[in-house]
Amino acid sequence: MRLLIVSPWFPYPPDNGSRLRAWHLIQRLAERHEVRLIVGRQEDASSGEIPLKIPTTIVPWLWHQPGATGKSGALQALLSATPRSILETSNPAFVEAIARELALKPDVVLAMELGSDAYLPEQLPCPIFLDQVEVSGLEQAWRQAATPRERTARWLTYTKGKRYWSRRLRRYHGLTAVSEAEARAVEALTGKPVTLVANGVATKEYSPREKPAGVPGRLLYNGALSYGPNRDAVLWFVEAILPKITERIPEAHLVVTGNADAAPEALRQHPQVVLTGFVAQLQPVLADAQVCVVPLRAGGGTRLKILEAWAAGLPVVATTIGAAGLDGSTDGEHLLMADTPTRFAQQTAALLRDPEKRRALAQSARTLAEARYDWDAIVLKLEECLHQRKS
Repeated sequence: MRLLIVSPWFPYPPDNGSRLRAWHLIQRLAERHEVRLIVGRQEDASSGEIPLKIPTTIVPWLWHQPGATGKSGALQALLSATPRSILETSNPAFVEAIARELALKPDVVLAMELGSDAYLPEQLPCPIFLDQVEVSGLEQAWRQAATPRERTARWLTYTKGKRYWSRRLRRYHGLTAVSEAEARAVEALTGKPVTLVANGVATKEYSPREKPAGVPGRLLYNGALSYGPNRDAVLWFVEAILPKITERIPEAHLVVTGNADAAPEALRQHPQVVLTGFVAQLQPVLADAQVCVVPLRAGGGTRLKILEAWAAGLPVVATTIGAAGLDGSTDGEHLLMADTPTRFAQQTAALLRDPEKRRALAQSARTLAEARYDWDAIVLKLEECLHQRKS
């Protein structure tokens, strides 16, 4: 199959969730098909090349610049059916790159994430599939608004976005989502069937521990602090949860991996917090930890950080939002869940004290990751979707 892949994210090195998914899908599809690739390069991305021998076009990626069009843009956005974030995001070079590749008549186009949509032609010339569609975030942001004014503004954004994406997404030949809940949300919005293609983990790259180990009291959060929900999760954990844990386990401390450029000074100076920055090889960091904590209070998708911990045999404590999208998992069998600071601290401290419980959770979770979340199986599901809809 002659396959054109369009990714807003520069996929290598795979140092955040979007890049991880893009990298694992692209490299596996390239092994099995004639792939050509268009990718955006963000300012924080590597300046190097992607280590795959496939024709690749790299275009500087331009993020939405709020207010870039000034007062006239605000008025235009108010009167337009298109969200302002779309109106204020323009990238002619990306549009031109896609047009050049479409002229080569690929059999199928796989576009990744909603960020690709604005740059594809209105009339799709061949089967085009949109991967990892996520539409629940706008509603979540509206419902979590803290003030009446903020709630009103977010409701207007949500209603306009809902109408816009309902119309735009209907034109695709196929849509995928990473969780059953997100798939249902997209189906309700579009009336189109949505294929579940979960996030995954390369389980063969991780060696689960034979017995509980790790540095005593070490807790791990794997996520770039440049992403708002990650930053909120870590701050909430350090301010509201960690003190309750150290009352029981004095040696408890938190290691945070991922880009830390946006870390507040309070985290940088905290005596029980270690910020490593981006770690190219996560396995040794996972091996040194005793518990992975995922105290997320916002965000969507499937938590790659949890799947990596599962593959490495590291037990997990997470909020309901942190564990969202992990279809097939059960609280108490594959991970522990808690949504209040007191309960989260209790669950984490109990695991730190109980090596047998850590081992039991880790073994069950590793089995689930192998059976349901290995990238090799996930890419086969995506291929099946592309072939069926293409035919």
